[in-house]
Amino acid sequence: MRRFLILGHKSPVEPDFTLNDLPGAAGRLDVLCRAIGATLFLSHDIRRDVETNLLLQNSVHVRISGELVRRLNPDERSTAALIKHALKALADASVDEEVQSTPGIFVARRSLSDVINEFLREHSVPIVLHEEGEPAETFSFPDNPAFILSDHMEFAESDQVQLADFPRISLGAQALHTSQAITIMHYLLDQRAQDVQDVLSDLVLAHKVWGEPKAQLIKTLLEDFDIPVNMMMHAPPSLYPMAVDGLAEVRLLVRARDLAKARRIITDYFEAPCEQ
Repeated sequence: MRRFLILGHKSPVEPDFTLNDLPGAAGRLDVLCRAIGATLFLSHDIRRDVETNLLLQNSVHVRISGELVRRLNPDERSTAALIKHALKALADASVDEEVQSTPGIFVARRSLSDVINEFLREHSVPIVLHEEGEPAETFSFPDNPAFILSDHMEFAESDQVQLADFPRISLGAQALHTSQAITIMHYLLDQRAQDVQDVLSDLVLAHKVWGEPKAQLIKTLLEDFDIPVNMMMHAPPSLYPMAVDGLAEVRLLVRARDLAKARRIITDYFEAPCEQ
C-alpha cells in the first residue's frame, strides 16, 4: 500500500471554519484538498491501494482509505466539507480513539510521532519528500512507502527533528506544489510497477549466444543503456564445461518496447543478433 502524509501547519482543527474561504480563513485547507485529490483520484476512479493522511497542526489526524472512502468528489469545496464533518465528529466523540466520520474517513487526536509509529506498526517505510533529498530516480523504493510532505510551508523545526532519521528524496531542485509532487510520485511508482510486470510477462528474445561469459558482457552493456535483461540458459555452464546438445546456449530477453534499441546496441558493439 502507498501512504501519503501531508502536514497542515495552519489548517483548522475545529469545525467552525467557512467553506467559502479555504485559502484564507481556513488556513490554506485548499492545499490539503488538492493533495487529497492527487493521492486518490484516477480518471473516473479512485486508487484503492492508497491511504491519505492529514496531520492538522500536529494534533488532529485525518485518515482517508482509498479502498473504503465514499462521497469523495474532485472539487475542493466538497472535500473540505468532508474534513469539516470529520472535525465535528471528533469534537462530538466521547473517547480519544479514532472515529469514522463518513465511510472511509477516520479522525483522531494524534501527533506526528503517533502517526509515524502507526506507519511503522503497519510495516510502512516513512520517506520524506524534499527538494534537498536524494534524487528519486536513483532511490530504491520499498514495497510499502509512506511519503511525508509539508503543505505550502516548510517543515517546522520540530518536524525536521522527528523526521531526521528517515530517508529524504527529491523530485528536483525546484520547489513543487504538494499536489504536483504527489502526482509525480504516483507516476514514478506506476512506471516501476509496469516495468516489473513487463519483465515478468512481456519478454522477447533479443539475442542468443554460446556461453555465459559473453552473455554477461552483453547483459551488462544493455543495462548500461537502461535496458533490463533476463538471461535464460538450458543448464548452468559451470556444470557443463563443454556445450552438449545446445546446453550452453544463453538467451537474452528484454522488454518488447526495448527490443529494437537492444538489437541496435548489440549490432554496434558485438554482432548481428540472432532473432530465433
